Formats: sequence, structure tokens, C-alpha cells
Amino acid sequence: MLTPEPLATRDARAALTEILGDALPPLRQLRIGRRLEDLAAFGGLWAVGLALATWSGSADGAAVWALRTGAVVASALALNAFVLLLHEGMHGVLFRSRRLNRWAAVALGATVGMSFSAYRVLHTLHHDHLGTDDDPDDYAAYTDRPVLFWAMQGLRLTVGAAIYLVAIPVVASLRGERADRVRIAQEYVVLAGLWAAALWLAPADVLVWGWLAPLPVVALMVQVRGLTQHGLTDRHDALLSSRTVRPHPVVAFLLLNENYHLEHHLFPEVPSYHLPALHRAAWAHLPRACEDTSYLGFLGRFLRQSLALDETPVGVVRREA
Repeated sequence: MLTPEPLATRDARAALTEILGDALPPLRQLRIGRRLEDLAAFGGLWAVGLALATWSGSADGAAVWALRTGAVVASALALNAFVLLLHEGMHGVLFRSRRLNRWAAVALGATVGMSFSAYRVLHTLHHDHLGTDDDPDDYAAYTDRPVLFWAMQGLRLTVGAAIYLVAIPVVASLRGERADRVRIAQEYVVLAGLWAAALWLAPADVLVWGWLAPLPVVALMVQVRGLTQHGLTDRHDALLSSRTVRPHPVVAFLLLNENYHLEHHLFPEVPSYHLPALHRAAWAHLPRACEDTSYLGFLGRFLRQSLALDETPVGVVRREA
């Protein structure tokens, strides 16, 4: 078991790598067939959403809104998965080919208006500097005033996705290298072309109910998930700075196992489809962790603590050495 003392990410990773030994290398292996299954499953789900949106255009009465609701739900779940697959691309575990990995991720990001390279610059900084004041995604690094900290958390939960959509390319351009800025510019040209073509060619019902209307739902899912991953944790300890959630298996499937976020931060090179196995192999060796059993349960606790401006970490479990 790892030391009971607070650990930096690199130290926790090194110690756990030694403990896991030969069990770890297979979990780093990319499986093209498994990744294609993800793309087919969620691409198919979006196709269902688009089909429902199409049929709603010729329906009448209550059927119209039933079809539109189904279109929004199916499309939102698919688009949210595309965001998670974009995240896989940022860690280079979407495909083995760097070129294919990048442009597949660009295509996935285009569905929600996000540049892959811009997101990657900020997300790499987040991983490299988790628990420090250089982490651009850690609100405690920006202020030590409780009221301002909780106001920022409230913005993150309610409109964070919209803020990030604008702020990420700006901050990434400022903090990235020249090559990053070139890639970001290239990708936004591609995104602009794709969005212009969709707005011009897609039927109104398909465009609105199969794509645009689901985006606020996706934003809410991203905001809740992002808050749960690092909200009300202990930023100074790698084992407590990220939260693992163990929800219903259907929820985990829809989130591509991103609920295993502590494991992901310790080993970001492990593809999402291997995270459950990594969790099973590593969990017993962790002397402490932040965990929860549901996103809604965490959200309820977060809201209660916000009323008292209480920043005490939520869901900390400790094991005997």
C-alpha cells in the first residue's frame, strides 16, 4: 500500500507502478476494435437522435414533442460521449497514428464547437500541474476568499461550458507554443467550414432538435461531471485531488468510464476501456481516496456545503495500513 502521507502525482504514480508490476502494461495497450465499438455505438446513437428529429417534422399532435424529446436525449448522450472521446484524443489514446488521432479528435470536437488543440493545451497544463497554482482548472489557485471561490464554483456548475468554449482558445493561444497556435487556427477554420455547411444544408428540424437543442444538455452534463471530478477535494494530495465515482453501470458506459477519474489522473495513458480493470487492480493499494456512488448524490452534498461556504473535502475514505 502507498504511504499514508500526502503525495505528489509523480510520486503516487511511481509507487503504484511498482506495486502493479506486470499488471499495468496490458492496461496501456490500445485496442482499435474496442475504440471502433465506442465510435459505432455513440455514432449510432446520434443517428437515432437525428432520425427522431427528422420524423418529428412530419408528425403532429403529441407525437411531435415525444419525437423531439427523444431526439434531444439521444443526441445529447451521443454528443457528450464525443466530448469524452475528444478527451481520449488529447491523451493520444484514441488511435495509434498521431495524425489519425488528431483529426478524429478534431472531427469529434467540431460537433460541440471545440478545437482539439486548444483543449489539449489547457488540459495538459491541468494534468501536469494538478494541485498547484499553475493548474488553470483549479479555482482555489485563483483566490483564497471563500465567497469568491464559491461564486466561481457556481459559475462552473451553471454556465461553465459556455465560458470555457470562449476562454479555452484564448488562454491556449496565450500559454501554448507557436505550433499550438497554428494548429488551433487550422482547426477553427475547419470547424467554421463544417458548421457553415451544416447550417446551410441540414433541414431545420434535424439541425435544431438533433444538434443545437441537445447542446445545452451536453453543457450541463459536462459541468456536473467536471465539478464532481475535482470539486471539494484536497488539491495538495494526488490521491485526494481527483474523485472516483461508482455509479450505475449504464451511467459508466455512457461516460466511457470517465467516472474513474482518480485512476485516470494517475495513469492518463490508459485508454478509457481499460479504466475499470485499472480501478480493480489499484483500488486496494490506495490508503485514501475521494469517492462517491452517484453524481446527483455528490451534487446534493456540494449544494449543502455551498450554503455554509464549507470547503471540506467530500467522500474521503481511508484504509488501514
